[in-house]
Amino acid sequence: MIDAFVLEKIESILKYCLNNHLPFFTYRLPNSDFIKIGIQKDLNLMSFQNVTDLQSKQGFVMAPFDSNDKYTSWFIREDIGFSSENINEEEIQNLNRFKNELDFKENGLCIESSESDYFSQLDEILETLKGKSLKKAILSRIQIEKNDKSLDSPSLFVQLCQYYPKAFVSFVSLPGICSWMGASPELLLKSENNKTETVALAGTLPVSSSNLSDIEWGAKEIEEQAFVSDYIETVFKDNSIDKFEKKGPFTVKAGQVAHLKTEFKIERNLSFEDKAKMITALHPTPAVCGLPKLKALDLIKAVETHDREYYAGYWGPLEANGDFALYVNLRTMKITENQLSLFVGGGITADSIPQKEWEETQHKAQTLLSVIKACKLS
Repeated sequence: MIDAFVLEKIESILKYCLNNHLPFFTYRLPNSDFIKIGIQKDLNLMSFQNVTDLQSKQGFVMAPFDSNDKYTSWFIREDIGFSSENINEEEIQNLNRFKNELDFKENGLCIESSESDYFSQLDEILETLKGKSLKKAILSRIQIEKNDKSLDSPSLFVQLCQYYPKAFVSFVSLPGICSWMGASPELLLKSENNKTETVALAGTLPVSSSNLSDIEWGAKEIEEQAFVSDYIETVFKDNSIDKFEKKGPFTVKAGQVAHLKTEFKIERNLSFEDKAKMITALHPTPAVCGLPKLKALDLIKAVETHDREYYAGYWGPLEANGDFALYVNLRTMKITENQLSLFVGGGITADSIPQKEWEETQHKAQTLLSVIKACKLS
């Protein structure tokens, strides 16, 4: 448990960065009480196309669902670092030396997905699935909430850390570009001490009991999760990885929903280049795109009327020694001055029931909505 005084200091640092246009990232890893803040002194953000360009760099990675001219992969340097274990007043006061001028605010307002539009798009996907060339596709939507003076984003980040101890909770601000916050349940790829890990996370049901063993998974959810697990094993094979530990699938809770999860661990010293290839191969995973991946991606672009932007992309810290922890950007929202744009989605297969798919997105939205409501009331 992090001391309340330390949490207040973390909030004050984030507020200073927001008010003075300093690019920053802050995060809390799953099952940890350690909160990290990294601040870049200037607005010269580094964009990248290949993960290998980031070797020996320390900071934070933020990549979109689909890299293109409109949405760029960013790297935020850690020029100044704070953590919940290392904060003092003198260091905070030294921040006053750094501030940036910004002539404009990011626009980027989103349009909410109507229920009728969602069902129309879902029907298009189901029709395509009848052709048997596609096994699964993910349909997403946007839900808009008003961002008013009663909501303080640094406080919301701290609240998310407290509400969801098993999630990767992160808040990133790129002045003049975008700001995102989320509590992701899904690891893309993690590398630490010569161990590399990933997970297959798919299948979703609302949690109605504190006992996860009470959850009964249907054929649709089991099949969804198997698609993702099989894909990960294919990526391993394509990268000449034949020895790995596999655990699962088992049930895990993520906010107001439960998922099926399989863990994969490689205990072998991989080069940064090898790990970069795996990141590129895994993203976007079938859990956020579909299978076959390229066909699903084409269908998503044709059917969805909104850009996913950084939703279903990946983000996370990168260390100079090559260690990293990258998570899929789920249970997430884009923050603008007057708007909170929540992005939610779900896997569609031939067995999907439209009303249940809509309800699944509603349950997922509650991960953030419940905390937003609590913050506005406090």
